[in-house]
Amino acid sequence: MLGPKDLLLGGVVPLLAAAVAFVVAWFALRRAGVAWSAGVVFGYVSGAVALDAGTVGIAAALKGLIAPHGAHEWAWLLPVAAVVPSIAAALLGERRAWRWLLAVPLAAGTPLWLMWGSKYLPSAEARATGFLKEVWSVGDAMLVIGVVAIAILAAWRLWESVDSSEQPRIRGFLTAVALSVAAAVTGLSGSFVYAQVIGALAASVGGCFIASALCRVSAGPEAAAGPILLLAGALLMLAVYLSDLEPIHAAALWIAITFASAGWPLGSLASVRGRIALRCVLCLLPLVVTAGHAGYKFAESQRQQQEEAASNPYLNY
Repeated sequence: MLGPKDLLLGGVVPLLAAAVAFVVAWFALRRAGVAWSAGVVFGYVSGAVALDAGTVGIAAALKGLIAPHGAHEWAWLLPVAAVVPSIAAALLGERRAWRWLLAVPLAAGTPLWLMWGSKYLPSAEARATGFLKEVWSVGDAMLVIGVVAIAILAAWRLWESVDSSEQPRIRGFLTAVALSVAAAVTGLSGSFVYAQVIGALAASVGGCFIASALCRVSAGPEAAAGPILLLAGALLMLAVYLSDLEPIHAAALWIAITFASAGWPLGSLASVRGRIALRCVLCLLPLVVTAGHAGYKFAESQRQQQEEAASNPYLNY
C-alpha cells in the first residue's frame, strides 16, 4: 500500500516543483503555454525522480532517467515530445493546423513504442519460443494502438477547442481532481507503481493550477494539452496492459479527464452556470461511479483474503 512517504515524494515534491517552474517561466516569457508546459514537465520529472530516489537513492534515480528499464520509466520523455506540436503551431502562425501532422504520429507512435518488447509485442526471438500466450495479432495491435491514439487525439482536440478565458480555475481544479482520482483507482486495482506516477502528474497539474491562480494567468490546462494528455493516456494504457487496472475503469477515467477541460459541447450553452454545471457532471459523475466500483471491488477482495486466511489452519498456527 501507498503511505505518507509516497504522498510526500510523489505529491508534495512535484506540486512544489511544478509551481516554481510555472512561476519562473511565466515571469520570464509571459506565455501561458510555456508556463503550463514547463510546470507539468518539470513537476512530473521531479516527482518521478523523487519516487525512485526514495527506494534506490538519488544517484540511481537520476541515472534511471538516462537508462530506463520499465515502460513507465520512459514516460517522462512524452510530455517533452508533446511540446513540439505547440512550438510548431506558434511558428506556423495562420497555418497552425499543420501541427496535427506532428501530433497524429506522436499519439499513434507512443502506445506502439511503449508496448514494444512487452508480452503483447515481444521481440522475434521471444515470439519464436512459443511460450508467450498473450501475443497480439496484427489486427489486435492495430485495434489497441488505434483506440488509444484516437482517444488521446480526441481529448487533445477538445481541450484546445476551449476558450482559454472560460473558467480556467475550475478547469484546472477539475483536471487535477480527475487525475488524482485516476491515481487512487489505479492504486485500488493493485497497480501501485502506476498509481504513483499518475499521482505525480496530478500533483504537477495541481501545482500549475495554484501558480496560475496566484499569477492571475488567464489560461488553464489546455495550455499544456499535449503534455498532460499524452502522458496521462500512456500511463493509463500501461496500467491496463502491464498491470491490473480494468479497461472499463480506464475508459471512465479518460472520459472524466477529457471533459475536465474540454471546449465542445459545453461551449454551445449560452449560460455560464449551465456550462459549469455540465462540465462538473461530465467530469465528476464518471469519477464517483468509477471510484465507488473500484473501492467496492477492493473491499471485496480484502474480505475474501481475510476469509481464506481465517479458514487456513496453517496460517493460523
